[in-house]
Amino acid sequence: MRLANIAPLVFVAGAYALPVVTLPWFGEVPLHGLVKSCWGYFQDSEVERTVYQVLKEDNEYSRLVKAIDLSDRVVDLLDDPSKSLTFFAVPNSALPRPGKPGDGGDDHDRGDSRDIAHDLGGLVLQAEELDSLPESRDKEKRKERIGLIVRGILAYHILPEKYESADLVQNSTYATNLTLKDGSMDYEPLRLSVLSTSIPPRLRINTFVEVTKRDIQAQNDQSSLLPPPSIFQETFLLPEVFSYFTTAIQRVGLTGDVDRWHFSGHDGTKGGFRGATATTVFAPTSGAFQRLPKKLRMFLFSPFGEKALRKLLQYHIVPNFSFAQRLCAFDDVTKLHGGEMAPAHIPKPPLPHPLYEFNFTLPTLLEHHHLRVHVAHYKSKLPLPAPSRYFTRFKVNGRDVGPFDIPARNGALHVITTLLNPRKGHGHHGRHEHDGTDEDNSWDDWEEWLPQWAMEN
Repeated sequence: MRLANIAPLVFVAGAYALPVVTLPWFGEVPLHGLVKSCWGYFQDSEVERTVYQVLKEDNEYSRLVKAIDLSDRVVDLLDDPSKSLTFFAVPNSALPRPGKPGDGGDDHDRGDSRDIAHDLGGLVLQAEELDSLPESRDKEKRKERIGLIVRGILAYHILPEKYESADLVQNSTYATNLTLKDGSMDYEPLRLSVLSTSIPPRLRINTFVEVTKRDIQAQNDQSSLLPPPSIFQETFLLPEVFSYFTTAIQRVGLTGDVDRWHFSGHDGTKGGFRGATATTVFAPTSGAFQRLPKKLRMFLFSPFGEKALRKLLQYHIVPNFSFAQRLCAFDDVTKLHGGEMAPAHIPKPPLPHPLYEFNFTLPTLLEHHHLRVHVAHYKSKLPLPAPSRYFTRFKVNGRDVGPFDIPARNGALHVITTLLNPRKGHGHHGRHEHDGTDEDNSWDDWEEWLPQWAMEN
């Protein structure tokens, strides 16, 4: 593999050199810069080097290489000249520095020194600490354990195909090299999502990671990206956005339908995982609940409205199906018109003609009720010397979804700002609507139908 072919991989790789700031949804982590020398230096070289060799010969990635060296399988993959892949690399400046002897700060943060960290920065620190210890059986066991966790984390930094930066923005989701053995995602790879804008030029990964500058040297105070938690854990960690949703989910006993968790074994038995393996959730924000009539909100969260609340939440959950995962497999529009998918028509102006668009009817956890999803993917070119922008418009029951396609351990999370009305989704197939202007008033007459509907089987 020539280095000119590897350069796009390293260019994208710098995306994980990020300082942390705050996003409205997830505490945005902008990618402050991509490694500066990627294009100018690497593309002119004709020396054939693998991704691993490129990283090993660059001192800026020496600490990442030390983590890679803990796993022979990762080394073999990145050092294989026959492989064509994309690797998101983390420079030294993105990893925490070891504390000075006697300062006690890092030891306090890490807890018991025998614990194994579960983030890349902590694992690198522990690997470096092991280097200073004399050889022993315990040292080798710890290195082996650290190597196993590093292998999983770095697998999430690898896409099994090579993408140049311009190509990466053409799709909204990509499968990584990480597949979990516990049945999460039905044994399909975990994904990354990609969003882009033209003015200003930005690239977001997994919604909360943003590239704000390109082709510059990475800055300090940066971090890497960990494989995502379950859908429930993602919403639970953001109470300012999903406090109503997580409270309601727990109140009506639906946690197991959106969560996936590990349980310990007893009396020598092996533990395992429980919960939903692959699911799609359209999660209403707290604002969606607050916009409901006050009397309705009080009813839903009272003992009298618990059954209605449960059925409403079931209507927002699509079991045994990761909708974004299916989108990842669509190569062209001809694949979008089979089964329950059908061509769709939405107003074109002021949007450009879509590259593809389709309707999809999704069965929900609420029996005999379906959601109507409309997706259109666009390419826009501004009259400026700038790259084309690819973007997607996503609607459910005629209402805008966003952020959408947030990858999770057990599926995909789509954020909505309106509670969906199940009366419009009753029956096997509903009419696909794209206006949705009456949705804000659709709960005004709730007393006339909701209590009775909640009692129906």
